[in-house]
Amino acid sequence: MRSLFDELKHRNVFRVAVAYIIAGWLIAQVADLIADAFNWPEMFLQMVIVLVMLGFPIALFLAWAFELTPDGVKKAADLPADMPKDPRSGRQLNRLTIIALVIAVAWLGWDKAQGPAVINEVTDTDKSIAVLPFADFSAAGDQTWFADGLTDEILNALARIRDLRVASRSSAFQYRDTAQDIPEVAAALGVAHILEGSVRRAGDRIRVTAQLIRASDDAHLWSETYDANSDDSIQIQERIAFEIASVLDTAMDPDELRRMVAAGTDSIPAWEAYLQLLSTASRVFTEQDSSLTNELLPLYETAVSLDPQFAEPHIVMADTTFGWLNPSDFRVAPPGVPVEEVKARFRDAASAASRLARTEATRLRAEILRALVEVQYDRLVDLTRGRLSLLPNDNSAWYDHLEALVQASRYDEARTVAERYFSQRPNNNVGLALLVSVMGRAHHEHGQQLADELVNSPGVSPAQLYQVHRVYLYADRVDEARELAERYLGLSTEPMLNFLIRLRQACAEGRTADALALYDTYNFAISPNRRTNTRWLALKTLGRNEEATASLMDMDNAETMYALAGHLTYTHFDPRPFPNLSAVLKAQGIQRETIRPLNFACKQQP
Repeated sequence: MRSLFDELKHRNVFRVAVAYIIAGWLIAQVADLIADAFNWPEMFLQMVIVLVMLGFPIALFLAWAFELTPDGVKKAADLPADMPKDPRSGRQLNRLTIIALVIAVAWLGWDKAQGPAVINEVTDTDKSIAVLPFADFSAAGDQTWFADGLTDEILNALARIRDLRVASRSSAFQYRDTAQDIPEVAAALGVAHILEGSVRRAGDRIRVTAQLIRASDDAHLWSETYDANSDDSIQIQERIAFEIASVLDTAMDPDELRRMVAAGTDSIPAWEAYLQLLSTASRVFTEQDSSLTNELLPLYETAVSLDPQFAEPHIVMADTTFGWLNPSDFRVAPPGVPVEEVKARFRDAASAASRLARTEATRLRAEILRALVEVQYDRLVDLTRGRLSLLPNDNSAWYDHLEALVQASRYDEARTVAERYFSQRPNNNVGLALLVSVMGRAHHEHGQQLADELVNSPGVSPAQLYQVHRVYLYADRVDEARELAERYLGLSTEPMLNFLIRLRQACAEGRTADALALYDTYNFAISPNRRTNTRWLALKTLGRNEEATASLMDMDNAETMYALAGHLTYTHFDPRPFPNLSAVLKAQGIQRETIRPLNFACKQQP
């Protein structure tokens, strides 16, 4: 009487199990390759895997229940216990197992050759990169928010690496679905490397592909495909950022590098809510689409409720609510949210962002926003200078510092910083950052050069066109500004900014009657949170300076000082008629003695 183990061995159950496992693995690999080639949904691969798993116990049962004999396949139970074993069955199973094993080893070798190995050694000493928006290959095409959020997080992680120069989001995202060659895109963005990729998501399964390309010879330095559950999406983002930084040989300790590229949370739902928040906030800003504003607060509250220690959602919301408070920012709070609630939300988000920040640069960004709202310009200049020293290749750091110098009326210092920026430009297409700052508003000659580069770049956004239009008017390039205004109005859906563009162009062309008609018919209630600022801008453009000053008088108090001080971003704003603001500035040693007149304002009729 044979033991159970001996009986299993006698009936070839073990041989069948080994052969089936190897064959099943090969079937799954072939199915994965077919699904990828034909862009089939992940459900196909899942069904194949389920069928293979279900077949395993069936194969073992058949091996136990039936026996190959010289007379054919017979039920094992019907055979005599002492019947000799037919050697053919064992030999056939051995051959099948060896063949499957050889194929499996060959497959693994091929797959390894396609993996994340560095194909070409990095010799380019210019450590610079642009992260193009990842494509959404999901069957329903409804994962753009995830693809954009993942792109943003990889970009942000790389931007924290001090010796790696990263093109700005606004610049890189202009090349979504571009047909241009990689070397052309890299040349336009002023970078040596491009990271591109795609996302395909179905249910709980996710596939992310990424590849790093060197622009000089279009060589693929690194590539990888990640197939995982959605629960692994944080690790995918961190791993991509880490691999890219490693391939580009950044000068950082590996442990520090891992900390810099970490997502900041272990909660997948919190991270995904943050990705959607980040993607939506970016769209509101770059596309000037205020209709998305209502989505921001619920996404923020979801993210921080799931992980209260997650700093990144707080910094996004601090920046967003600062935009709602800033009178010179077109972003507005959702309807029905009073300004006091906005201020409270800003204080809470900025405080949490500063307290929980994982990097000093992120903490400084939160403190910069707080200094702006608290009208502390000496501190603001110091904070922005400190952040720029940490992120010398970051456009937003340059913008913040230049904007702080303008608000503090340090024009000479601002021009020096502008020259420094222009001599080493982090990338050629800086978006609105420096155009709206010294080089545009202070009539710096480089502002026009940057404007010309920007306006001719592919995929330029409405927000960027708006700023370039004003730079052209500052430079008295009225005819070019007219063409740009028409181009902008064909893209923008923002009533307030469309009104200002038309008004400025009419005044610059000397069409005072048309400008007055625009002003008289504009419904300032369209933008209630920006009514005062919009009216001031319009009155200044019309040349009605006394009325413009009078429109802001009610803001010269402690409660709304931040809103009044926000007008210091305009070099034609005169703070002297406002006693409380003047006292605050004087206490900080700030004297705005040079007020630059608005050169394109309407000429007043005698």
